[in-house]
Order: sequence, then C-alpha cells, then structure tokens
Amino acid sequence: MSTSFVYDAAGYPVFPGSSKHDKVFGPDDLNTLQSVFDACLQECGLTRESELAEALGSAIIRLYTQGQRDPDLIKTMLTGAFKRRRGKL
Repeated sequence: MSTSFVYDAAGYPVFPGSSKHDKVFGPDDLNTLQSVFDACLQECGLTRESELAEALGSAIIRLYTQGQRDPDLIKTMLTGAFKRRRGKL
C-alpha cells in the first residue's frame, strides 16, 4: 500500500481535517501525543531542549488537531523531515 502525503508551504505534512475533531485534548489524547513525541525524538536523535524538538511538538499537535489520530502515521510523516533538518545543523 502506497501512502502519499500533502505538505504545507513550510514543508510540513498536512492531514485533511475533519469537523468532528475539536482542539481540546483529553487525557488519552495527551498520552498519545506524548508517546508520539518521545518516539520521534528518539528516532530523530533530538533532545527535548532543542529548537527542533519544539518544532516537532508543534507539528505533531498540528497533525493531531487536523484529525490524524494514527500515532504510527504521524511518526512516519514527520521523522524523515526532522532527520533531514537535524542533519543541516
């Protein structure tokens, strides 16, 4: 199965939003977001204190807010880009 992604002007992947998802996160959402963030940090070799980690967290929240709830897909969509960005530092 081939998956293609759409990217915004800044180069971040965009998941088409849905009106059924609002921007309030419950405990399960927060646990999922934290888990995805931690896994992405580890795979990209980033520290929590880095600017890239902050950008990564924002990108994860953006995708989740847009309706993407699959943690593995979020990780797949973001890790490649953040590995490349880390390599440019």
